[in-house]
Amino acid sequence: MIEDQVLKEVRKIKDDLASEYGYDLRKMLKDAIGRQNKSEHRVVNLSRKKRANQSFQRTTKAPA
Repeated sequence: MIEDQVLKEVRKIKDDLASEYGYDLRKMLKDAIGRQNKSEHRVVNLSRKKRANQSFQRTTKAPA
C-alpha cells in the first residue's frame, strides 16, 4: 500500500494532540470549548431548532 504523506502528517498531528491530553477525550473537548469561547470568531450553531410547520397550521376555524 502506498503511504500518503498528507494522511501520515494528519495522523501524527492527531496523535500529538491526543498525547498532550493523555488521550482523555473529555480533557480535549473541554480545552476545545474553552478555546472556542475565547475566540473572537463567530461560531455557527448547526443544530436544528424545533419549529412548528407554518404551512400546515390553520389560520381560521375549519368549516363545520
